[in-house]
Amino acid sequence: MLGQDMQELYIHLLTRKKAPVKMRCQVLRNMLMYLMEEEARMIKADQEWKKLQNKEDLKEMGNIQSGMASTIIQVYIKQILESFFHHYSQVRMIALSVITLILRQGLVHPVQIVPYLISMGTDSDSTIRAKADQQVQELDKKYPGFIQVTTINTRQTCRFTKIGIDRW
Repeated sequence: MLGQDMQELYIHLLTRKKAPVKMRCQVLRNMLMYLMEEEARMIKADQEWKKLQNKEDLKEMGNIQSGMASTIIQVYIKQILESFFHHYSQVRMIALSVITLILRQGLVHPVQIVPYLISMGTDSDSTIRAKADQQVQELDKKYPGFIQVTTINTRQTCRFTKIGIDRW
């Protein structure tokens, strides 16, 4: 996923309006499967570590692999989030599933994801709305007050943008 050709292809398929929906969905599914496999591998590694915890250093276990998943997601996070605004609900749902795994695995800081989740809370598809709202609630439980601060910052950004537009 980090090879130059693959990266260009994935970004092209995720950003081009005329990219086939099936291909866009496949790219998102590939990311979803990769994250699911990484999660399963991490669970297995954690179980192994528990068996050997007196002999192993926690810092050394799994750092390379978890760093790789984070690196991959950092490359594609903007395109995944922008998929929330695709016309087809199938694309939006798969993108939301990818984001759910990203949040669960802690691969990126949620500050850049929250505004997108909040906007997904207004989606025309009730399943997507419910899943996005669930993610916002889970983030609010995990980081009390974080959602309110992010929402206030988003509102202020909108106000400043509006002021800038009014000046022109």
